[in-house]
Amino acid sequence: MVLDILEELKRSEEKRPLLIQLRERLRGAEGAKERMRLLEELEQTEAVLLGLFASEDAKVRKNLALILGELAVPKHRQLLWEKYLLEETRFVRGAYLEALKHFDIKELAKELKAELARLQEIELNDENRKHLAEEKTLLRELLQRVEAEKPHRFTGKGIVSDLILTTNRNHKHVVIEELGMRKKKAFAAGVMVQTEDPAALYELRTFEELFFVLPGCFQVAEDPVQAAEQLAKAGIYSYLKRRHEENGRPFVFRIELRGDMPLEKRSAFTKKMAAALEEQTKGGLVNLVSGYEVELRMVQSKERGWYVMIKLLTLKDHRFAYRRRTISAGIRPVNAALCMALAEEYLTENARCLDPFCGTGTMLVERAKKKKVKELYGTDILEEAVLGARENTKLAGVDANFIHRDFLTFTHEQQFDEIITDMPFVTLEAKEKQKELEQLYRSFFDKAPEHLKPNGIMILYTHDRPLAKRYAAGKFVLEKEYELSMREGSYLYILKSVK
Repeated sequence: MVLDILEELKRSEEKRPLLIQLRERLRGAEGAKERMRLLEELEQTEAVLLGLFASEDAKVRKNLALILGELAVPKHRQLLWEKYLLEETRFVRGAYLEALKHFDIKELAKELKAELARLQEIELNDENRKHLAEEKTLLRELLQRVEAEKPHRFTGKGIVSDLILTTNRNHKHVVIEELGMRKKKAFAAGVMVQTEDPAALYELRTFEELFFVLPGCFQVAEDPVQAAEQLAKAGIYSYLKRRHEENGRPFVFRIELRGDMPLEKRSAFTKKMAAALEEQTKGGLVNLVSGYEVELRMVQSKERGWYVMIKLLTLKDHRFAYRRRTISAGIRPVNAALCMALAEEYLTENARCLDPFCGTGTMLVERAKKKKVKELYGTDILEEAVLGARENTKLAGVDANFIHRDFLTFTHEQQFDEIITDMPFVTLEAKEKQKELEQLYRSFFDKAPEHLKPNGIMILYTHDRPLAKRYAAGKFVLEKEYELSMREGSYLYILKSVK
């Protein structure tokens, strides 16, 4: 118990291992109870703890600061700040700032800002670089909590930018066609396009993400420090400034790695690169875990090194903002939009459409966005999904009727021009339910013709290609089949009902 450890602290000369034990107790499964016990006895034990700030062992002071942070006694806030300012051992200083995260620090805002400015002026060297970077990051995180950050506003319209639109690898031609007369070309992960109006690209619904490419710096070195130096030399800070309204603040960024680098090495890589980029841009770019405006997406290259793409969160993507409610098995909206684009020639103007497994309404919304509809109906066995679909379609400005019912018992006086749906599926971990899924497909294809007009169209997104082909046979004619993702095993079937 923590009280036993405190008693031992009074007698023992070995303070450090006891403080480590104390920290473990406070942070363990019983941490909340242990904190209460310690706080109840604090009046008698406080002098023992605080006296350890005089220890010559830097790690004793470090652990003590973190323990006071866990306890979060308001009167210790000022003490921690004062001890931080007096602390001369660089690797310990960050512990005081970590501890202050547990306190209300509004009154320290001016002092935090002044200390950050002081640290910015210290000349970096191999000895202080790591811990100075840590301190500056912690100070910025504390300031972020107490200051109303004024975000950067994107003003890059009218400036020619090279962009990358990531797409479905099998169907990037859809995005190329939608781009019209804009200058563009396909490449492995999507489409490169040049434009003066990046925001206008969000009128297209079939690409996944939009990235900016820093001229002359699409690929950087494998080493994190060298990579940062290359980005800084290529002018990443001035590139961002030119495309945003000046607000006197640095750009907050994060680094996202994509590749086969082991997980344990990723953190070290991103920390090194982030610190180097802050240093190289003289604080014009700062790395924080939250509130970031810039993401550096780094994709591992086969030729060694990294491709670097810049995602600006200051340029808002509102395409799928209607999806406020989701379920885990629901189709991604960009995939639903792609399905509608691939099926466009088969869609009927002013159609009456039914989604038998509507989920939260994504397929019906994207159908309405693609071509005018007369009526939309959706059924789902999950009440949660139906409630979500009603909310989402309202946000999307789409009129639709949703019924909490199993499609196999659904009745309606009129037939529909189109059935559009994302079929239920089971994961590899749940293959014991495969027989249930097979029965669902059989029953669905027996029931569907009842609700579809002669020569009506079915647009079916499925992860179970063999079942779709087997049970559609004899009831529907296959018009088109598209593979959307080999890895996910997802396909789009366009079927026409037999007369």
